Amino acid sequence: MTRVATARMLAVVSGVPMETNSPDAGIARAINRVLAAERDAADAIAEARREAEAVIDAARAERRRLLERARARAVRVHAAAQVRLERSLDRLEHGAAAPGLDLDTLNELTEQAVGRLARRLTARDHESR
Repeated sequence: MTRVATARMLAVVSGVPMETNSPDAGIARAINRVLAAERDAADAIAEARREAEAVIDAARAERRRLLERARARAVRVHAAAQVRLERSLDRLEHGAAAPGLDLDTLNELTEQAVGRLARRLTARDHESR
């Protein structure tokens, strides 16, 4: 072994840095910079993955919350509509008419509507109304 090789081996074993001006030391520094950059990039990628997973988890939780809210609303709307339908059917089955809509009232409303329509159609400016 040469003296330089022995010195390098002792420096590696003892943890003492090699000469800073040697070509091997420059290469070692360059390799160390590349390795440090790779570690930093790997750490950044891992952190970005963790952040993305957190965002996805939050979005999934919000989706579940919105779906549950929509389901609850749909159930309430359906129940209210069912109650209204049952009430209407009960009124129809028992012959109850809607307030103010007996046969005489309907005839009177019809006559009024026909009269207004006849006046409108026979007026000179009926298209502008």
